[in-house]
Amino acid sequence: MRNKKTNLLFPVIAGGVAALFIIVVGTFLVGKKASSDTEKAVRAVSFLYLDELAGRREQVVATALKNNIDKIYVATSLMDSSDLSGEERLRAYQARMKKLYGLEKFAFVDEDGLIYTSLGTQRNIGEYNFDHIALTKPEISVKDVKSGDKKVIIAIPVQNMSLNGKKLMVCFMEIGMANMLQGVSLQSDNNDTTFCNIYTRRGEALTNMVLGGLASEDNLLEAMKKADFKGNYSIEKFLGEFSSGKKGAVAFGYGGIEETLSYVPIQGTDWMLTYLIRDSVISEEISSVSKEMLTRSFVLTVIVFFVFLAMFAVIVVQIKKNAALEVEKEKDNMINALSSDYRSVYYVDLDKDEGVCYRKDKFLKSNVDEGQTFPFTKNFTKYANAYISEDKRDEFLKFVSKENIKAALKKEAVISYRFVTRRGGVDRYGMVKMAGVKRNEDDHDRDIHKVGIGFVDIDAEMRDSLQKNQALSDALAAAEDANKAKTVFLSNMSHEIRTPMNAIIGLDNIALNDPDISEKTRDYLEKIGVSAKHLLNLINDILDMSRIESGSMALNNEEFSFPKFIESINTLFIGQCSEKQLNYSCHINGTLDDYYIGDNTKLRQILINTLSNAVKFTPTGGEVNLGVERVARFAGKSTIRFTVRDTGIGMSEEFLPKIFDTFAQEKQAGGNKYGSSGLGMAIVKNLVDMMNGDISVKSKKGEGTEITVTITLLDSEKNNSVKKMGEVDFKGMTALVVDDDAIACENAKISLGNLGLLCETALSGEQAIEMVKIRHARREPYNLILIDWKMPEMDGVETTRRIRSIVGSESAIIILTAYNWDDITDEARAAGVDSFLAKPLFASNVVEEFRYAIGKKKAANAEEAKADLKGKRILLAEDMEVNAEIMVMVLNMREMQVECATNGREALEMFSKSGENYYDAILMDMNMPEMDGLEATMKIRSLDRNDAKTVPIIALTAKAFDEDVQRSLQAGLNAHLSKPVEPDALFATLESMIR
Repeated sequence: MRNKKTNLLFPVIAGGVAALFIIVVGTFLVGKKASSDTEKAVRAVSFLYLDELAGRREQVVATALKNNIDKIYVATSLMDSSDLSGEERLRAYQARMKKLYGLEKFAFVDEDGLIYTSLGTQRNIGEYNFDHIALTKPEISVKDVKSGDKKVIIAIPVQNMSLNGKKLMVCFMEIGMANMLQGVSLQSDNNDTTFCNIYTRRGEALTNMVLGGLASEDNLLEAMKKADFKGNYSIEKFLGEFSSGKKGAVAFGYGGIEETLSYVPIQGTDWMLTYLIRDSVISEEISSVSKEMLTRSFVLTVIVFFVFLAMFAVIVVQIKKNAALEVEKEKDNMINALSSDYRSVYYVDLDKDEGVCYRKDKFLKSNVDEGQTFPFTKNFTKYANAYISEDKRDEFLKFVSKENIKAALKKEAVISYRFVTRRGGVDRYGMVKMAGVKRNEDDHDRDIHKVGIGFVDIDAEMRDSLQKNQALSDALAAAEDANKAKTVFLSNMSHEIRTPMNAIIGLDNIALNDPDISEKTRDYLEKIGVSAKHLLNLINDILDMSRIESGSMALNNEEFSFPKFIESINTLFIGQCSEKQLNYSCHINGTLDDYYIGDNTKLRQILINTLSNAVKFTPTGGEVNLGVERVARFAGKSTIRFTVRDTGIGMSEEFLPKIFDTFAQEKQAGGNKYGSSGLGMAIVKNLVDMMNGDISVKSKKGEGTEITVTITLLDSEKNNSVKKMGEVDFKGMTALVVDDDAIACENAKISLGNLGLLCETALSGEQAIEMVKIRHARREPYNLILIDWKMPEMDGVETTRRIRSIVGSESAIIILTAYNWDDITDEARAAGVDSFLAKPLFASNVVEEFRYAIGKKKAANAEEAKADLKGKRILLAEDMEVNAEIMVMVLNMREMQVECATNGREALEMFSKSGENYYDAILMDMNMPEMDGLEATMKIRSLDRNDAKTVPIIALTAKAFDEDVQRSLQAGLNAHLSKPVEPDALFATLESMIR
């Protein structure tokens, strides 16, 4: 019935709305068209009117300016020589001209920019906008354009005039803007509809206000940027025409007022004259008649509209009432359907403490019937006293209190409480549920004011659940007992089996040492030994797992040396990887302390198990890498991340979630050929958890595996002792690290930098040799050189040998290696290696080995004989006489004989004419006339005599870049000393080179 009524009313309402729409829209469109036509007509008239007015007014202004230019020309033409005979005569003449033409200032400017006025001289030429030197024609400008007292400056060039010996360049007059434009009407009309103004092309207002006072800005161009341009006009077009001095006009709206602006350039200036007309004022006057007509039509339309609206309102209200009754009836049916699972249902207003019963509990005696209102707190308290057990009664009453309901329903949409009631001598389980009720008008209010409450009988479900929970509890207890028994059994059996296993392994070793056994028997015994060791490892893993599961494994925190810890790991796996022909590497990223506090035994077991798997599952020729870095440091603790990567067989994505399960092994195509027990990673995971760490695994079948272990250790106060070790002061010392691994170089640079060493790096032996040559030539040798053993093209031993041939014993050289260096010790010592260090690099190890190497170096230097400089003959090539005298005085301090040459050619001639071995050394300046030091050195080295090849030639130069040193060495110089030369450095160089 409801749908039929709605269907009958719909065409009526739709037709009425359509009729109203046509009347309103028609009236609106007629008014819109009339307004649009009026605007177009006004704008067309405005353009014609403004163009005519602007053109005429521009001619008036231009004529006024031209008249003033003529005045200044006439004034200067009337001058004679007597007027320029002195400043006093000139001032008198200027005063006459000012009075004659009504000027504020009539002045001249000389070539120095000095201004001569009738009142004296001024030096403020910078305040004027004309160039007194370059001015060639009349020029009009404005002074004090930002102030209210603007001045018009008209300047012309003058010729053949001078005063006091200074040439006069410019004559100018200064007129107030108001005086200059006197008689030129620029005021608005009486109705404030048209405005005339003058601006500079930069938009600065010279008269009146911007846009007739409508704009707050004092610059027209800035004000127009806020305008709303009409039709084809735009701000870009306006700015382009106005700034370049072109004539034009624009229509725009500003502050809701429609306006038209016409602009023309004023001849002979950079000014623009504008005429503004306010279209809105004119449009309002013209359209007033049409508006009156439209108003009458609109009033009639409004009356018709409200008649229709009232009729529709009556119809809609009646439809809504009928619909509301239907909805309420359907809502009641829906509530009854949804509440069928509830024993009783109530609707409660918490603020009023009142409830309405929607469904009555038929099993309870109650004086509340369905549809009846009741006091909420009173009735629920009465229910609790009658049916809830005494030990749970207070808890139930707390749950149903209004304060608890409001607070709980702010956090949860539905809240519930389970309880036990006693009816007819039988305990039954029940539950009360509550949900907040919100209306649309309450959307802004977060508090709950009304709730729906339902009681549910859950006796059957609860008894079934209790039975299942008891069964699960019994099963769990039985499983725990069985697990304890298993753990005890495994622990006992593992210990029992270990004793005979040790005997088997011991006897197997003894038998293998018997020289009389056959090769066949030896092969059997070796296989027995391998199997026995594998079995023993399996027993150890089982024992560890049993200790972990039984909870008997505890952490033992103690201070330990981190470098030695890493070295022990590397030593173990370098050997294993070498036997299996794998490439093993260990990288330290960033800085690490030398000492930490933690359980290094369990940490060692974690890394050994992880690395053992990497070695085991990586085929020959693969790579195994251990990365170590500190990722965080806070409150006396350091978090260290260990990353183990390999290029082994990898694991499938399906197996990764099971990797930490006990006895978990991924099936391989050829069976378990790797001999894994499946306990290693389970032990690792448990140990990491015990240490509050984290472990993660990434792997891809056939590509390899990456395992990351993150552990937090306590910092040790012993770390500060590294800086106090020995008597070596590293401040000011330099070191060179040579390694083809850029990461290793960077780590070494950080570690050595923490000791105070200035560190440089080289990625190859060849590069290192070049860097050493340059340092040696400068007499600034490296104090310490760390060289990696295994490098492509040139290994560490050969690099050391070549460096020693350059520097002798002046630098300490230490070999870095991740391998066992026993096989190369003798060869390395012979090449000049002072000591060996295991990778990765730690500061404490460097201190210890450097102290040892420095000791050797000092001993070697003590044995090395130094030349006695007394009486040695030195050839000094220096073109600066003062520098030559100073060098002679320095060399005489050690009683050396000095002969001087003023350039390279002279030095070459003196050496060529001298006897063989006449000069003990040559000191060569680089920049000299006729022949520089490089060319002179090359020519000396090319002479056909023995001492030309051996005589030490030392560069003395201000050029200190590496490329300069390189060029010196290539030319044949032995050393490169930078000016100013330190005497001690010069003497040490001569002592080491003269033989």
